[in-house]
Amino acid sequence: MPNTTPPNSLADYWQEQIEAWQSSGQSQQGFCQTHDLSYSRFCYWRGRLRKQASQQKSTPSSGFVPVTHLIGDGLTLVLPNGLQLRGIASDNLPVVQQLLAHLS
Repeated sequence: MPNTTPPNSLADYWQEQIEAWQSSGQSQQGFCQTHDLSYSRFCYWRGRLRKQASQQKSTPSSGFVPVTHLIGDGLTLVLPNGLQLRGIASDNLPVVQQLLAHLS
């Protein structure tokens, strides 16, 4: 592997190499030999990136988005059980978050 890759882009570099290997049709070892890559580093980064992708898929999103601007009487949030929280404004968002955390 060339030493010209900055440390902050190592994951990007290895992601590119793994994608190139996947489309090459070569074995992992053959690809590494052809491209002068360390096979052990290739395997390390392949495992690491696969683990990161798996963790990102399994981490559930809260489904909430930041509220940046409220108009009128504030926001009304209707929960699946029919409960409504009205008058949500930027100054009471922490309370709303606590209520929702407590309800779930």
